[in-house]
Parts: sequence; structure tokens; C-alpha cells
Amino acid sequence: MKKILVGMLLVAMCFFICNEVKAETFVEGSFINGEYINKVKDKKTYYMTMQFIKDSQGRIVYCLEPFVDFKTGQSYNEYSGDLMGYGNLTSEQKRRIELIVYYGYGYTGRLEDKWYVITQYLIWKTVDEKADIYFTNKLNGSRISKYENEINEIMSEVLRHDYVPEFVKKYEINYGDTLKIDGVIKDYIINTDYEYFNFDNDLVIEGLTNSGRIGVRRKSNYYDNNVVIYDSVSSQDLIRPGNVVNPEYFIDVDVSKGNISLDIRDDDSVYTIESDLKDTCYEIRKEEQFVDKVCTDSKPLIYKSVDLPYGDYTITQVSVGKGYRNDTKVYNVTINKMNPQVTTILYNKLIRNDIEIIKYACKDNLCGFERDAKFEIRDVKGNLVTTISTLENGYTNYTLGYGKYDIHQVSGLKNYTVADDYSEKIVDESSIHKKELYNYYIENDEVVLEPEDSSEEIILPPRTSVDFSLELGYLSILFTLILGIKKMYF
Repeated sequence: MKKILVGMLLVAMCFFICNEVKAETFVEGSFINGEYINKVKDKKTYYMTMQFIKDSQGRIVYCLEPFVDFKTGQSYNEYSGDLMGYGNLTSEQKRRIELIVYYGYGYTGRLEDKWYVITQYLIWKTVDEKADIYFTNKLNGSRISKYENEINEIMSEVLRHDYVPEFVKKYEINYGDTLKIDGVIKDYIINTDYEYFNFDNDLVIEGLTNSGRIGVRRKSNYYDNNVVIYDSVSSQDLIRPGNVVNPEYFIDVDVSKGNISLDIRDDDSVYTIESDLKDTCYEIRKEEQFVDKVCTDSKPLIYKSVDLPYGDYTITQVSVGKGYRNDTKVYNVTINKMNPQVTTILYNKLIRNDIEIIKYACKDNLCGFERDAKFEIRDVKGNLVTTISTLENGYTNYTLGYGKYDIHQVSGLKNYTVADDYSEKIVDESSIHKKELYNYYIENDEVVLEPEDSSEEIILPPRTSVDFSLELGYLSILFTLILGIKKMYF
């Protein structure tokens, strides 16, 4: 089945491209006075007076084979537009010849007979480069130089025709910018998916957002028909001038663009249940021009921008959620060819502060630091946050995030009271949350044992954490010396 389809396709192609022409006839026209050419090959000279050859409708044609006789009344295979099927010439020869006949006799005022002679001469020179073909001063006369300027005029246009235009190149355009190519629409057919407009023959594409290609094909529409080759097995092959099929060139458009990603993170380095990341917002700007505003809900957010042009951008926090520090830092990022995808991590820091406790145990109007007093810290929902214990200097502390916390003493020295419960509210980082707590000896019938440690060392409060009066230390020393009592440790 596949072979049948291929065969049918080949038959159809031959029908449209390679038609046998029996109705078309070609005749010799009038001689052109004073125009003589000699053609020499294999040491044999063919001399002739130049004359027109025309089809049945009076349209001029040219001979393709310099050493083949022209005969009337023959059948021909026709190749129109696409000349690939004609196999008697290379693709380079066919291309040059179709351009010679395009720019030759009849093109833009070239209507004098000499232009037909020059065109035919250039065709033969292209078909057989090894043959010696030249103008003579008379029939089979002497070699002469003739029409050099006219030959150069045609051939310069032929050679220039297939030059890749200077504007066919790669254009690097920043995202959102405009591409303008001067003068292209006048001479070229545009083939592109971009929406463009014609501004005084300039191709203009505004607001480019995606890379792509623009196809351009030179216009060749001087004639009403395409170029045609007539191929005969028994006579001279002929060619009739017409429009040529031109190659398409592609303009590459590289739109430079990138993205900014924001990784907005929460702070899990400190305890809190009352903070809310919601409405933490950042603005993205390019040279003070607003680009986008990014806001979180109550959870961390990973954001990716739309495509953005290369350039320098700033990211600033414009609002902050409950319980978080204001971030005053300006984050600068750059999108460029080396770094088109930029990610910025934004850490939202919780408001935090220390709860500090200095614990004393008192008996007989003397107070000393209490070691191993244990406290529970609970949040507003009663959840246990942590348990802390005092050191030998009676001091303990703990860092907490935004919110209200209840502090409860769960244990201490035997036969001593415990401190009353109290609360602390962390709403900023400048307030001091330091509490001095006193426990007192409970009078009862039990014997209070003195500590086994008989050290005479006086315990003073820490200089950095406890605000303690030196007078109290001096009084303790004085009482010890006068009464001869060992210092008590609690």
C-alpha cells in the first residue's frame, strides 16, 4: 500500500512540474542586424548571426545548448518555477541562468535588441565554460570586445541577487523591547509568527516577549509567470524568462529574559504560637519602576516572577506579619545572560526576648541564691514550652518568641515556699523581662538541718545578670564574724 501511495505521489508531482508540451511551438524570429557570435569547441568553429526565437504567443525564449541545432515542431517537457527536475545542468548553472534571463532582455527598460544578444551570450557562457564563445565584427569575422559595461551590469545584479542581506543576522533584544529592521519590507516577503507592522518599509515588532525566527524571501515579481525550461530530446532546449524562486533567509530573534524567585521562609529558631506570617509583603522594582508585589498567607512561600528583562532589580519588605521583625535591608539582584534565573532567600525573623529569673531563698532575714529551683514555661494555650532550673548563682533564663507565657515554679528547697505564678509578654526586643523571686522558710516542728558544706565563701550575684546590692554581702560577712555562725547555703 505504501509503495502505491508513493507511486501516485510521484505521478502527481510529474503532472504539475514536468508536463509534456505538444501544443506549444517555437519559431525562429528575425535576425538581429550587426550581431555576430562565434562558438569554438574541439577545434571546430560555429559562427552565426544572432536572431530571436519565440513561442507561439510571441514571447521570447533563449537557447540553452550552444552546440545543438534548433528544430521547429518538436515536443517538450516543461519545468516551471522549480527547475530541479531538469537534469542537463547543475543546480549552480540553473540558478545563474534563471537569474540572467530574469535581469536580461526586457527587465526594467532593457528593451533594445542588444540586450537579447547579451543575455543569450551569457547563457551559453554559463552552460559550457570550456567553450570559446565570443563576439565578432562580422559573420565569422575577427574577435572583438563588446558590451562589457552591459555584461557587468547584468552580472552584478545576478551575483548580488543571492547575497545574504546584511540584516539577516541574530538580534538580541531585551524582554519587552522593540525590534526595527530598516527597509526590509520593500524588497522582501516576510514570513513570521510575530505580529509586525510596516513603518515606511521598516519592519517593526513591538513588545517582544519570546525568541523566534523571521523568514525573509526576496521579491521577484517583475514578470507575470515563473521561469520555464523546455526540454526536448530531438531539438534545442529552451528557457523562457520569468520570476525565480528565491531562497528564504532566517533572522533569529533572541529575547533576553529571566526570572526572579523569592524563597520567603519562616523562623523556626525560637518558640512561638502567636505569630502569623500572613501579609508579609515584598516589592520588586527595576530602576524605581514597580514590577510586582509578593505577599504570603500564613505559610512560607516560594514565588517565581513572570519573564523579566535583563537588568538590576531591588527587593524590599513593605509589610510584616504579626510577631516578626521589620526587615529594612534592600536586596539587590541582577538578571543577565550569565545569571538569568535569580533566587533570593528571605528569612523572616521572629521578635524574641529573654525571660530571666533570679531566685533567692530566705531564712531569718538572710537571703541567698537558690540552686535547682525548677520552673515550667507554658504558652497561652497551656502547652508546655520548656522546663528550666536555676544555677548555683540563682540565675536562669530562656529565649522565647513573640507571645504571652506563664511561668510556674514546680519545685525548690524543702520546707520553703514556692514563688507565685506570673506571666511575661514578648512583644518587642528592647524590654527587660527579669524577675527576682524570693522563697521563705516555713516554720514547723521539723528540725532544719544545716548544710554539710562548711565553706566560708560568700556567694555574690553575677555581675552581668543579677542586680544585687553590695551592702547585703557586707552585712552577711559582718553577721558571720560577730556571731561566729557558719554561713548557710541553701
